[in-house]
Amino acid sequence: MSESRSSSGYHLATELVHIDSDAVKDNYNAASVPIYQTATFKQSQADGSGGEYDYSRSGNPTRTAVESHMAKIMKADRAFVVTTGMTALDVILRLVKTGQEIIAGDDLYGGTNRLLTYVSQYSGVKVHNVDTTDVDRVLERLDSVKTR
Repeated sequence: MSESRSSSGYHLATELVHIDSDAVKDNYNAASVPIYQTATFKQSQADGSGGEYDYSRSGNPTRTAVESHMAKIMKADRAFVVTTGMTALDVILRLVKTGQEIIAGDDLYGGTNRLLTYVSQYSGVKVHNVDTTDVDRVLERLDSVKTR
């Protein structure tokens, strides 16, 4: 079976390993995107308006490169990368609307449980905890709720 090629003519495997280093500005012309391990960035203006990045939690050059690369691979205009699984879950939960329902496992990380409890209490979303090791129970619940 032959692997399909992207619009650039490269196989997906090639696209995955070749990150466009032009996605971020690098003063030292590194051959690949450096990993920026700093929390804060120097600012040229006292009010913080002088730089593209200020604090790594809100963005940094490494994350910009990953987002750009993911968007390219997924043929999307943009991609959004977060730093933790809990942040990813929070982003996804913000897409659930009042009156909709969520099916979740019954043996979850404590932080996930707290977030789902908060969502169910304050946003009108119903959370169903199901033993996800039992496929029949999951299918049963899927048939009985308004899931997306």
